[in-house]
Amino acid sequence: MEKTAVTSICWVPRGKCKAKPVPADAEDDAELRDAHDALMEGGAASSEPANLDGLEEFGLDKYDDDEENQDGMQFFSVLKADGALSREKDPFMEGNPDSDSESEDYHEIRPEDLIFCAVSCEEEQCTLEMYVYDEDEANMYVHHDVMLDAYPLCVDWLPKTANADGGSFAAIGLIDHQIQIWDLDRLDPLAPIQSLGEPKKAKKKEKLKKKQGKTKGGVTAHEGPVLALHGSVFNRSVLASGSGDETVKIWDVAENACVHTYTHHSNKVQVVKWHPTEQAVLLSASFDRRLALLDVRQPGQACTVELPAEAESAIWSRHNAFECFASVDNGGVVCYDVRKVASKASDAEKVVWQLQAHDVACTAVQDVPVPNCLVTSSLDGHAKIWNIAGGKPSMVLAKNLQAGPLFACQSNPEAPGLVSFGGNVPVVWDLASEDLLAEVFDFPKQEAAEAM
Repeated sequence: MEKTAVTSICWVPRGKCKAKPVPADAEDDAELRDAHDALMEGGAASSEPANLDGLEEFGLDKYDDDEENQDGMQFFSVLKADGALSREKDPFMEGNPDSDSESEDYHEIRPEDLIFCAVSCEEEQCTLEMYVYDEDEANMYVHHDVMLDAYPLCVDWLPKTANADGGSFAAIGLIDHQIQIWDLDRLDPLAPIQSLGEPKKAKKKEKLKKKQGKTKGGVTAHEGPVLALHGSVFNRSVLASGSGDETVKIWDVAENACVHTYTHHSNKVQVVKWHPTEQAVLLSASFDRRLALLDVRQPGQACTVELPAEAESAIWSRHNAFECFASVDNGGVVCYDVRKVASKASDAEKVVWQLQAHDVACTAVQDVPVPNCLVTSSLDGHAKIWNIAGGKPSMVLAKNLQAGPLFACQSNPEAPGLVSFGGNVPVVWDLASEDLLAEVFDFPKQEAAEAM
């Protein structure tokens, strides 16, 4: 089914999802079984004398002495025994006896499966979908999905929450100022496992408290749509967010708290990215046409550089720790030397190279694990592959992905040539399968990739 827009995509690390996600009502069923056992233990098996006040005429105190009723009393003990037996697994039965599907094993998530999450919006509903991509067949399917109650703008993967120290979770930034965290190992959940921030309705009460002077401490929730999210690779409890309220926030997910707010931008913050090797360094980019580098331990000392236009996306180079790439809404892409951004060099000196990648907004720029290979996507519906060797980008291949305008793009760090895109539908493009790209870039051979 065609979507209105797949607004954001993120890959889930291999082996982090349960083989068989737990139905949301499984815990309720467990509680019912426990209550049943307690009833059987406390009712039929109890040795405590029952209160028979007012029931003397029925002679219930001598009911056990009546030989004719001994068979009837066996009902409770049989029921108790059968209840325990019914929960034992038949050693001769294969598969799940409660499943209506004969292909349950087909939908089991294997440790080697490639999985990504996509958030999307149709005419009547917003959705988080978890896809399984089959490398051998080069196709994908939705394993399960979650209905969202507000328009999703960004998504990132997390391994922990305030209530769980391990698992697989999706953090989603919403247009109603919330950051919701959903458990990817649960089917059909009715609510997120955790929320950072409050919806719009709660803001009216908050403003009223401010006027009355009763608010203690700073406001932790964003006051605008959450446009960007990125979790730290060093501390998986730390999450950065950027918002339409012109702020960058750092969250401690485990403590369910905002630990700092940064205000170095003067317009919507479109991008936040932690540095892959420097724990305290954060990149942000905004509609104020500025890209900023921030050491989060030193608030108020952000170094900035001017962008050619309003920011669309930005990433750190995975092959050069001193470079970052940014794409803007006029179709351009710029590579910056972050050492010069942090110095007093002119903006022109901070630019390593610059190119006009597309004629309209370049919504995403991504590098892949293979050196010198850069991917861009655009509202024109095309994805382009660039060779950036020697600091002189040249286009190698352009492809119309037949998915309408492209809003998102992310490369898979565990599969050198695999890139996912979000348009009217999600698309996965295996760059290693293209002969032209295989000739230019050093993609590992298929056999080697499977052994990784």
